[in-house]
Amino acid sequence: MKITIKDKEIELKYTMRSMLMYENITEKSFVPNTMTDIVTYMYCVVLSSTKDYSITYDEFLDYLDENIDVVNEFSQWLIDVVAIHNKLKKN
Repeated sequence: MKITIKDKEIELKYTMRSMLMYENITEKSFVPNTMTDIVTYMYCVVLSSTKDYSITYDEFLDYLDENIDVVNEFSQWLIDVVAIHNKLKKN
C-alpha cells in the first residue's frame, strides 16, 4: 500500500521495526481493539517504512482528518498482510 503525505510517497511495510515502535510508544503489544490502536500502529508503520522522512503525530492526525478513508484502506491492507504472513508460517 502506498500513501502520500506532504508530497512524499511512502510504500507501507509490515515490519518488526513497526511492531517494536508501537510497543515502545504504547507500552503494550499491538491488538487492534480501538481506533487509537489502529491509528497509532499506522503512524508507526509510516515512520518505520521510510528512514528519510519524519512527521509528528499531530501532523499525521491532520493528514488523517483530511484523508479519513486511508484508515479503512490501511485496516484492510493490514488484514491482508497478516493473513499472508500467517499462511507462510504454516507452510
